[in-house]
Amino acid sequence: MEDISTTYVFQKSKQQAFDDACLAFRQNNNMRVIAEELDMTPALLRSKLNVEQSHVLSCVEMVMVAKVSGDYTIVNCLLRGLGVVTANVPTDASEETFAKRALENSMHAGDLAKEALDHAGQTRITHQSKQTIIKKAQASIGNLVLLINDIEGRTPNAVSYLSMGVDFITSGAPLPGFA
Repeated sequence: MEDISTTYVFQKSKQQAFDDACLAFRQNNNMRVIAEELDMTPALLRSKLNVEQSHVLSCVEMVMVAKVSGDYTIVNCLLRGLGVVTANVPTDASEETFAKRALENSMHAGDLAKEALDHAGQTRITHQSKQTIIKKAQASIGNLVLLINDIEGRTPNAVSYLSMGVDFITSGAPLPGFA
């Protein structure tokens, strides 16, 4: 009996998270533009993203909506329910320097720290704040994945370490004793 109760609580909480993600998606995106790309009417897309309507968003449609819009809120919400975190990795990502990625990581960490300070002491936050924090965290995770890929791609030998060091210094990194 306890398993049924636990399953119900899990299902209810995940359904609420999915509903919130659909609402955030509808609020943050232009349904007409996305629907046109998917050969769907905007009304049908809105209906599929509205939990109070009878239409349901299929898995393939969900992926297509995310791909067309560039907004992975709904997909990320579902995967977080499984304990999995995703990272959007841009196709033109290899053009950044190691130093720029490391500094972007600091920027994302600072943004998240600011959000933590803004919400310190609060027991609840708004849906909009929640989505903002999640987007910033997702951007940070994506940047870290790119940083790891960059490091792995540059470090097959000692020459690559030297190249990374030169990139870091030429990007304006402060050197002890010279600053």
